Amino acid sequence: MSGRNFPLPRGMRDIWMEEMAQRTWINKKILEVFDRYGFQLVEPSPIESLETLEAKCGSAVRDEIYWFEDKAGRKLGLRFDLTVGLARMVSNRPDLALPIKLGAISNMWRYDEPQHGRYRCFYQWDAEIFGSVEPEADAEIISLSMDVLENIGLKTFEVKISNRKLVEGFLEEIEIKDLDRIEAVLRIIDKYRKISKEEFTEELKKLGLDKTQIEKIFMFISIGGTSEEFTKKISEISWRNIKIEKGLEELGRLFDDLKSFKKAGKCILDMSIVRGIGYYDGIVFEIYDKAGEEIGAIVAGGRYDGLCKIFGRDLPATGVAGGIERLMLSMMKANLLPSLEKPMRVFVVAVNQAVREKVLEVVGKLRSWGIPTEFDLRTRSLTKQLEYADKFGFPVTLIVGTRELEKGKVRIRDMKKREEKEVEIERLRDILSGHVNL
Repeated sequence: MSGRNFPLPRGMRDIWMEEMAQRTWINKKILEVFDRYGFQLVEPSPIESLETLEAKCGSAVRDEIYWFEDKAGRKLGLRFDLTVGLARMVSNRPDLALPIKLGAISNMWRYDEPQHGRYRCFYQWDAEIFGSVEPEADAEIISLSMDVLENIGLKTFEVKISNRKLVEGFLEEIEIKDLDRIEAVLRIIDKYRKISKEEFTEELKKLGLDKTQIEKIFMFISIGGTSEEFTKKISEISWRNIKIEKGLEELGRLFDDLKSFKKAGKCILDMSIVRGIGYYDGIVFEIYDKAGEEIGAIVAGGRYDGLCKIFGRDLPATGVAGGIERLMLSMMKANLLPSLEKPMRVFVVAVNQAVREKVLEVVGKLRSWGIPTEFDLRTRSLTKQLEYADKFGFPVTLIVGTRELEKGKVRIRDMKKREEKEVEIERLRDILSGHVNL
């Protein structure tokens, strides 16, 4: 067995201590904002019935997810996002007071082609509001998303907003009326920033669209700008139906709310934003880091009033998710990833085997005081123990020796200054807590 390599499955990765510390810091910053907005943390099941995962997206989703049969022959799948699980959870709890705000930070799996910043197992933060049909709920979600980015120090972002009703109404106006065909066109529009104009045109042609329809789609998805610029451009278009009118009304109310939140300054309208997942049916948005748009959207979300109905409960909903890996790429580009200083950590060194029991007593005492403390688990020499403590960055070591113990003392060593001093064991709490100097 020696020398055998055990590679990870394609698209998977390990997370080591340094990155994990940064992720923990990011999660803490996200949770601070969740708390401000009143979102409660939950955790949807990582494994769902395949029927649940296919409920809105159809059986085609099997090509994009991990699914399998268990030993009893049941078809199951690993969750591909958190929204579906949260919608199922809330739909099964008619006792919940509404509206309810739920949040989660966890991992999920998609059978995508691995690429820079995209893995087959990845992490997202997620926030959802169930039980409100009002655009104020969408404004709340967008405001929270912006505050999350602000709270981790990212300032160079832009929020691009659209409305699926408006886009679907436009497609109906150019004689694309079959629901399956509309969904197929929306999935292609969702790839607008990821493929060339030629590839985009070719994919639309494959759906049977003619040259005029394709030209009108290019024209429509190029509409954007501030709410004032958008209103001027859209007013010049004569197409109108109920969906278009409803979409425009919702966007108008949303921007009024964002202005009241003082959040509209970083928000623009962009008709190329449609979100590729089929459960979206109203306001949709994506947030990009303007200093690194090649990373793709770092946050995205929108309204999905029809999803809970599939799970047996007619319940309006809106939400957002942000990829942790992409967020870290943006933070790295902006030099925002923290170089985290380790808290006070103490390594207790045994001078010889005769004092091992006393070392464990000291370790237990320090831990009971809330001081992170470690000791040698390999019965090494004094020199080797100090080398180990130095290598792992312990700022302080306590050296327990027979002579010191007879006086009720230990030697405390500052590992950076290479200075030592004898101190009474009972003074250690105040010294290591920083309440008094050595």
